[in-house]
Amino acid sequence: MKKNLLIALISFTSLFTYAQSSVLWEISGNGLQNPSYILGTLKFIGEKEFYIPQEVAERIKVATLFAIEDQVDHHAQHELNVALHFEKGKSLGTELAPADYKKVLNFFEKEFGINQKQFEAKYAKIKPLALSILMTRLTLKEKVKYFDIELLLFAKKNKVATFSLEPIEREAQALNSYPMYNQVKALLHSIDNFETQKAEFQKLMSNYPQESLEEIFEFTLHPVENNPLFVDEFYTKRNAEWLPKIEKMVKENKAFIAVGVAHLEGNQGLLELLKAKGYTLKAVPVSRK
Repeated sequence: MKKNLLIALISFTSLFTYAQSSVLWEISGNGLQNPSYILGTLKFIGEKEFYIPQEVAERIKVATLFAIEDQVDHHAQHELNVALHFEKGKSLGTELAPADYKKVLNFFEKEFGINQKQFEAKYAKIKPLALSILMTRLTLKEKVKYFDIELLLFAKKNKVATFSLEPIEREAQALNSYPMYNQVKALLHSIDNFETQKAEFQKLMSNYPQESLEEIFEFTLHPVENNPLFVDEFYTKRNAEWLPKIEKMVKENKAFIAVGVAHLEGNQGLLELLKAKGYTLKAVPVSRK
């Protein structure tokens, strides 16, 4: 359960649409001695669909530094697990209106075969936003692979120094900055639109890494209905905090940086932020499995 909770992504011309469809980018220029790379990943994917593209593997092997968003260790798992659960004395049963809670219970029984007793033992303490993400994970009915963990293991296997862009507490803070009212709304929105959400995630898994960044970003924001507060707290502010760290990494190393793919997209995404700093960003085509 804890591992499951570590979960959860503009075209103006045809040329720009092609460029934005890549999830792997070369960072060069602005005085860099060697190119570095930034990869947008899905948080998780079905085990059968998972693979590390050859283009990614080759560039990690020759990197001198590999970085992901958050550290991955027992402390990080504990801290994020705490952040995604209600404090003592609270649960979905106490925070949702009775009719909404009944709607959630009925949905989990119908969709996943999880009855009320099972739900209240395993899921009722999970905050609504985290639960809406976990629902997608449960639809797969197969084991999943977490991209950041798999890439981290691959980097360590190839003796590449590994780092993180922030402590796990920062991501937890971003998640908890989203008001409970909005989290409840996101959960109910996911339930009401779950068939569409399932179909879109299956399409996303099948097409990654060729899917456009814009489509992945839109899928990521479906539960929160593009809420600007969530975008600002979870993406914009964290991107701005990561930018000077990324600059230091690419100036001093042949770096390979892997972040959630939604962090690359948009005017405040990492690609545009790096371009604004004078770096050259070049899309690197990535092959299918």
